[in-house]
Amino acid sequence: MRFMHTALSVQSIPQSQSFYEKIFGMKFKVAGERPEIGVKFIMLEDEKGTVIELFEHVSPKPLHEDLMDFSQNGIKHIAFVVENIDEVMDNAQKAGAKVIWPVKKGVTVKRIAFISDPNGIPIELVEV
Repeated sequence: MRFMHTALSVQSIPQSQSFYEKIFGMKFKVAGERPEIGVKFIMLEDEKGTVIELFEHVSPKPLHEDLMDFSQNGIKHIAFVVENIDEVMDNAQKAGAKVIWPVKKGVTVKRIAFISDPNGIPIELVEV
């Protein structure tokens, strides 16, 4: 068994696709649509086989949960291992990402930081 992908509901596929391509080097893999449930989607993949699926719904509902509230059960963030966390943070901010946690010393890794994508989804950046 292996992990296949992470699915993210987004406000705009083109905007989110551009963000994940610019910041994380992901490339378009495939697109599809499920008209019966009002969604279209694409899959992006990086050179190591990491896949993110972006869903755009015709009538999206806002996210009410604070994803950084670790006391609530559920998925909280996605994480990427990066070579140079300072460079990625700089590029992400230039692309409109908001800083949730600035770069800090990690507990099990060298350094970590959190940014949010254009949809407010938290992304952990990990420098090992």
